[in-house]
Amino acid sequence: MDYNNLSREKLIEALETMETELEKERNEKQEFEELAKKNKADLENYKKKQDERKERWQNLAKEELAEDLIEVIDNLERALEAADEETAVVQGVDMVKDQLYQTLNAEGLEIIETGEEFNPEIHKAVETREHEEYEPKTILEEKRKGYTYGDKVLRPAEVIVAEESGEEDSTSEN
Repeated sequence: MDYNNLSREKLIEALETMETELEKERNEKQEFEELAKKNKADLENYKKKQDERKERWQNLAKEELAEDLIEVIDNLERALEAADEETAVVQGVDMVKDQLYQTLNAEGLEIIETGEEFNPEIHKAVETREHEEYEPKTILEEKRKGYTYGDKVLRPAEVIVAEESGEEDSTSEN
């Protein structure tokens, strides 16, 4: 369009049309920029969620493997207990057991320390015995080791727990 030959009113009208179109283009540009920012944020959130899912799946797989390998450790310990004498084979089996546990420990597996007092969150009472020397709920013996993986108990320690004696305390009043 040749603006040199237009009247002042036509120039003002053309300028107003151009300003309107420019404003429309600016608004469109701003909408596209906002949409791009939103899409970028959505993509970042998606990646973050995928990373969290991946980590959860990896931890679950490690946890399941640790549960399976606990049985292998148990079997190696039973084999060592059944051995009559200290031979090179027995020492080798003991080294393999220790190496397996160290590998699992590096991934987060821990043996539950039984302590003295029964804790139902980490112990499983497989038997109770009356015992005059110990307070009730005192662990008398560990029958099977327990394990945790991270904050989760994979297998509670199986223990024998002291229970109250059936005798009445002669100093108590009726």
